[in-house]
Amino acid sequence: MHYMTRHICLISLLLSSGNGLLPVQAEMLSQESTQQEAQENETGQSSNATSAAATSPMTIYKVVGKDGSVTYTDKPQQNAEPLAFDVKTQNVVTAAKVTPPPPAKPAAPKPNYRVVIKSPAPEATIRNNLGEFTISAAQPGAPKAPIYRLIFDDAPLASNSSGVFKLSGIHRGAHTYKVELTNNTGKTLASSPLQTLYLHQASALINN
Repeated sequence: MHYMTRHICLISLLLSSGNGLLPVQAEMLSQESTQQEAQENETGQSSNATSAAATSPMTIYKVVGKDGSVTYTDKPQQNAEPLAFDVKTQNVVTAAKVTPPPPAKPAAPKPNYRVVIKSPAPEATIRNNLGEFTISAAQPGAPKAPIYRLIFDDAPLASNSSGVFKLSGIHRGAHTYKVELTNNTGKTLASSPLQTLYLHQASALINN
């Protein structure tokens, strides 16, 4: 662009030589224009060379020494193995894909076992000379435990799957009792509240 401007100026000067412009001045202006043009051409060639060098692949040489050592260099040597690398090559480490753990399963709700004593009622009074009476229990909701266990006077007395316990030969007086629910291995799953009953028997002295 600059040298085109100088050419236009030169032409203008030549056209105006009739007005007193010296030929020497025109010649000097022409030389300056030529030099400027040469400099711009050299700059363009240097830029093109730099661009070409930037896009050309790099060559690295692998040199194996007599002792087996390996050396890499960018200078060619005897018995060197050229290794070409693309200038666009980048050291990229691909992260290993980590499989996310599966979502935790919600905890299963804990079974809510319940057992109640249907009879006798709390603080009941039972009159039986033979010491016979029945304790009955039931499970009012789900799930159902497989086994009922009667705890009578703080000791396990009997177990069954019906919840009905027929007792006999019990001595008169106050007795505590409750019914537990267990699994097949005897683990307690639930228990009724502790209750008390009173067993009355007729005295042999009164009958005489």
